[in-house]
Amino acid sequence: MDVGASALGLKGKPRSGSVDSAGQARRRFGAGFAERLMPTAAFELPGLGGVPTMQAPDDPEAAAWPSALQRWGEEFPGLKAWLGAGISAAAALRRLGLTLWTAKRLDLAAQALSDAAAADPTDGAAWLDLGFCLRALGETQVARDAFVRATEAAPHHARAWLALGLAAKEGGDPRLAEDALRRATLLDPGLDDAAYALGLMHFEARRYADAATCWRGLAARGYKTGLIRVGLGQCLFFLGEFGEAAESLGAHLADHPGDEPIAKRYALVRFLESALRGGPEAARDAYAAAAASRPEAVEKVAEAAFLLLAAYGHTDAALAVARAYARPGVADPIRDHHVAALAGEARAQASRAYVSTYFDRFADTFDDQMAALGYNGPERLVALLDAADARTPRAIDLGCGSGAAAPLLRPRCERLCGVDLSAKMIDRARGRGLYDELAVADMVEFLTGCDEVFDLVFAADSLIYVGDLGPLLAAAARALAPGGYFAFSLETTKNAPYVLQSCGRFAHAPEALIAAAAPSFELRAREKVFLRLEANQRIYGELIALARR
Repeated sequence: MDVGASALGLKGKPRSGSVDSAGQARRRFGAGFAERLMPTAAFELPGLGGVPTMQAPDDPEAAAWPSALQRWGEEFPGLKAWLGAGISAAAALRRLGLTLWTAKRLDLAAQALSDAAAADPTDGAAWLDLGFCLRALGETQVARDAFVRATEAAPHHARAWLALGLAAKEGGDPRLAEDALRRATLLDPGLDDAAYALGLMHFEARRYADAATCWRGLAARGYKTGLIRVGLGQCLFFLGEFGEAAESLGAHLADHPGDEPIAKRYALVRFLESALRGGPEAARDAYAAAAASRPEAVEKVAEAAFLLLAAYGHTDAALAVARAYARPGVADPIRDHHVAALAGEARAQASRAYVSTYFDRFADTFDDQMAALGYNGPERLVALLDAADARTPRAIDLGCGSGAAAPLLRPRCERLCGVDLSAKMIDRARGRGLYDELAVADMVEFLTGCDEVFDLVFAADSLIYVGDLGPLLAAAARALAPGGYFAFSLETTKNAPYVLQSCGRFAHAPEALIAAAAPSFELRAREKVFLRLEANQRIYGELIALARR
């Protein structure tokens, strides 16, 4: 695009054009932003029709711009009148650009504003106007450059930082976007658009507490977007603040009664907060009232509520719900395992029925859910092997699940096998077409009964369902060639060799495990890492690589 003798290094001559600037900016900024951010000032200029006028600022003279001014003056004679009235070249060009913007002649407006910014590079408002105009034309990268210049020229201008933040977010630079939006909120705490956009950045990064901090005040002030109440409600739900979440989601539904997904979430939240305040019966009644004509079976809702209450540490309420909705004579391995974990029962491992039922149930959505939790265990574990310079042509993936590790393991393997107790997970893994062999089996039994020798036994996020690792260590030692690797991830504890946590997963003491493995293995590498989010809490553990003696 030609933008005149431009301050951003763009060259060309004025040309006519017509663009629906408001429509384009609205689509790019998101509904609600465009009207508040785009320039609205305009002037009266012959040939463009009468529009409101405003006082131009006193800008420095720009004696270096006679040729640009001459070109503009030939096409728009009113410009000469402004200059004759004592308005500086930079101010006159900016005035012309804004007037052309109002007339929807954006190509010309961008050229005039670019010349204005070049005539007076210290005028932050000119750079800001230029950025908005370029953005409306779809020139997002050049627009961002203009916004950067606006913040350099006017570092205390909150709206310049807001514009830069939105442009950086759109351009895929979240670090710059977040920094710019935070600066905007610090410079002007009342700039609600900046607080809203910063909250979105936090929400997308799963920093729900920070997002809620940004959005609580906006919701109280009646910030005009249909997303604020639902966004705040979702944040509070993920934070486990179920009472406030119900209030915010309910307010959203009052204005948007047809929002079915949020109505479903609202009914669940009402069950949760009522279970905490009044017990299972109160929860049932609150759910019935909230779900109205769209209820699910209350037993299904109670099952989800039980797991959520357990995850957020509400042990007593979780156990009360589990007992209230237990069905006599009906096996429920998921409930039984989590009740045992909450009650502090000692177990050597999770039952096969629990593992297979649990992972069969959400096999179809497993990969998406783990991505939402920030899970990258296989990537980190393979990186640990790479750092140890491990050569692993024959590998077996224990607890392979949907095969998330296969794209990482396949390039380093001549043969790759996978084992999992969940038949549906094995079906998902088979669909990747990367494993040479897949089996629905217990990992210890498979390794013990297998005549094949491996160079790598790989277990990402699998040992958390086994407490006593003695049998697995022995089976891995049997299956590995000398020098082969047993690589795995752990959730960790210091309280015992292993404990069954209230969340239903096992944690292990790394030092005790390494000592138990010492007769058959030597430690080659270990690393403390972030594993995943759990009830909005960061879960840490260790990656360990042992080599067969």
